[in-house]
Amino acid sequence: MQRHEAYLRDFYQALADQPLEPDDPRYIAFYNDAALTSADPIASLARTIEWSPLESKQLFSGFRGTGKSTELRRLRKMLSAGDNTRVVLCNMEEYLNLTTPVDISDFLVSVAGAFSDELQRDRDLLGEDMQHEGYWTRFASFLTRTRIELPSLSGSDKSTSIKVSLKADPTFRQLVQDKLRGHLGTLAADVRSFMEQCFKAMCARHGGDVRVVLLLDSVERIRGTSLNAESVAASVENLFQGHADKLGFPYLHVVYTVPPWLKIKAPGVAALYDNSQQIPCVKARDSDGARCPAGLNALERLIAQRGDWQRLLGERTALDRLCLVSGGYLRDLFRLLQALLRLSSDRPLPADNERIDLVEHEIRNSYLPIPNQHAIWLARIQTTQATELEDATRLHQLARYFDNHLVLAYRNGKEWWSVHPLISDYVARQAERNRERRPREP
Repeated sequence: MQRHEAYLRDFYQALADQPLEPDDPRYIAFYNDAALTSADPIASLARTIEWSPLESKQLFSGFRGTGKSTELRRLRKMLSAGDNTRVVLCNMEEYLNLTTPVDISDFLVSVAGAFSDELQRDRDLLGEDMQHEGYWTRFASFLTRTRIELPSLSGSDKSTSIKVSLKADPTFRQLVQDKLRGHLGTLAADVRSFMEQCFKAMCARHGGDVRVVLLLDSVERIRGTSLNAESVAASVENLFQGHADKLGFPYLHVVYTVPPWLKIKAPGVAALYDNSQQIPCVKARDSDGARCPAGLNALERLIAQRGDWQRLLGERTALDRLCLVSGGYLRDLFRLLQALLRLSSDRPLPADNERIDLVEHEIRNSYLPIPNQHAIWLARIQTTQATELEDATRLHQLARYFDNHLVLAYRNGKEWWSVHPLISDYVARQAERNRERRPREP
């Protein structure tokens, strides 16, 4: 019994949703399989950096749980293998409040502060050479020079207070945005000057031919609550489209993670950057609905690196069933398996079909209920494999479909969309019932 429990526990923990390094044995190189994908988005980002002589700025998007943060780590390794390249990876979740509108002013301060912190933290970058003035101290001085008073700051260490308050205190952040509104040009110039000084410090330490790359992860997680989601999405659109000119820095190659709905909400935004790439879901089915053997085999290898799935499921057909209903969305595949492991703690293995039915219902219920008008729209998306966006006023709702993973993105050369397989039959039936009922309604 103890061995049974230990197996279930270890397998469950191995399915934790966390970024992996590319040399981790659990990492599966999906983009090495030509039968699965026609292009490698990470190789495209890397090539843009390597072929841009001075600086570049790129966008990188993907649904949460598709392996985007893991792929950024692969990009870091790929670039670090080149001649004298230093890659700085920042998790912007530590600096941004992800549930309130973002403004170009506090975003620039947060980017410069995150970059500064990483340079100080890593001895291979700058380490102690950076400690005489990080950006938080410089920003406190900037406020003094421009005679901007922030009365809510307290304590002797204003730089630390600024860093903490920008993320944790919405009132303080709004105050900063208001105060800086008339000083945006000066602030942007100060941030650019700081970034250039950091690059020169890197040159002094690592040689004049050093290439510096800044990867900004988790920016795509900025999303509002049910009360402010529309204003938050509008602020992200304005940030990357309206202020694209301020998001490039002298001699730095920058990659921003952005939400997958941005290119639909802000058509043409990709043209403002040197490149834009997206991580799609793994194809468990092709666009014509047929099973995709390459995708199913890749998902099997992924799970086999986490635990002995045959002990849990027995036949490959049972694993393929879970892969198909997950839609190749890795986070839900892990959730399905974890639910099955929990349900099997006091039951024999391999799990039977009744138990698999139960875990499908459990994960499906997390997406339900769906309003009738949404079911009709989702059913159209499933039929046409397009977004079926009738007018710009509904962009906000489409963005929520992406954020909540009701709609998943795939790529066969061209990009196509599909309703999550766990709910596709459900929304089709709901949409049909609603269409039949409408003619009889007054």
